[in-house]
Amino acid sequence: MTEPRPREEEPGGGGRSNLFALIAVVVLVALGYWAFNWLDHERKLQNCLDAGRRDCGQTIDLQR
Repeated sequence: MTEPRPREEEPGGGGRSNLFALIAVVVLVALGYWAFNWLDHERKLQNCLDAGRRDCGQTIDLQR
């Protein structure tokens, strides 16, 4: 029996994979940015509540 020949790469075929990888990286960076901002907002809110203040939601939103 003969061994199967390795599949030849099409010219320019790697561009699509690179594009999908770039999109995935951009999405992950955007999600990370959103998550860190959300955590920072929650930390500020918790610090405000721990200080005994009652207007924390309004104060935190105005600082943005």
